[in-house]
Amino acid sequence: MRIHRYLTPFATIACIAFCASASAQDAAYQKTKADVVIFNGVYPGWPWICAGASGTLYCVWREGTIHDYSADGRIMLAQSSDKGRTWTEARVIVDEPNVDDRNVAIVELPNGELLVNYNTYTAAKESLAMTARSADGGKTWAPPQSVGIPNTRTRAAAVVLSNGDLLLPLYVAPGNGAVAALSYNNGRNWERVVVPDTEGFVGDEWTALEVEPKRIIGISRNNVSGSDGFFWVTESKDRGKTWSVPVKTNVQSERYPSPAQLSMHGTTPTLVYSDRRMVSVAAVKTSDPAFVNWDVENRFRAYQYNPEATPLPDGSYPCSIQVTSKIRLIVDYEIGPAGNRIAGYYCTFPESW
Repeated sequence: MRIHRYLTPFATIACIAFCASASAQDAAYQKTKADVVIFNGVYPGWPWICAGASGTLYCVWREGTIHDYSADGRIMLAQSSDKGRTWTEARVIVDEPNVDDRNVAIVELPNGELLVNYNTYTAAKESLAMTARSADGGKTWAPPQSVGIPNTRTRAAAVVLSNGDLLLPLYVAPGNGAVAALSYNNGRNWERVVVPDTEGFVGDEWTALEVEPKRIIGISRNNVSGSDGFFWVTESKDRGKTWSVPVKTNVQSERYPSPAQLSMHGTTPTLVYSDRRMVSVAAVKTSDPAFVNWDVENRFRAYQYNPEATPLPDGSYPCSIQVTSKIRLIVDYEIGPAGNRIAGYYCTFPESW
């Protein structure tokens, strides 16, 4: 296994990582420099990270030439066996000629298979959600399969529900609307469920989490014309078969909207998101059972890309994995002076989290 590109030993990171009171965190972001660079490329974007049962970390992203349609857009994979300190050489796992394969995410299924979801994107701006799977830890991949729902795109990975079903958050493009795809056979076939529409809401890139058996929370960005950047929440109480009408939360991605990642940090519901797109990334928690109101005043300021708080030309699709009881590795894409790269930040969460 070929190892490359790490900057800071994990033990040192854990030792020196800043951990302070909420008031101190209000004054500054914990990091202003990446701890690890997973990949340097031409125009890498939109990563996702997951952990396997063995502890292996898997990171996927799209490599292309520009933000929009790239004829050679392809899906890349790298792996780490040491909590993200070092990564294997990135390699291509999906690349359809003259199609931009993008918006990728990955999960390890209970049977040990890796399931990647992504969408194709053509020069005519047509999209189709797809999956690919590996039964040998990412060494080889079966031919991609369509999810079977036209004009759909992806962002977050499929969620493995407590009964073994899968839920894949999708959104319609061209067009609007949030869609939950359900699978009862490990992602071989999918059933389409539409999330209700409402005034002011456009179904967009969203993330989902089963917060208790049968109950799923979905958090969506709302990238409409003139968007205020606030996230919207919807929920299902029957494993994704029906959904509530979305409502606006009090969490905002300023400057431009970008999607968030909803997960548990220990037992605490945690939203990792760009609080100022292309400037900084934060995390916020909630005790609201409706997941509408979050503690934004005491949000954990994880990192900003530059000490001077100047914006990057492009970036801000953070996702993360918990690597110790207090530390999360947040992975992001950054297009800017430091390079066009997939980068990681080890962030030590407050004791109160």
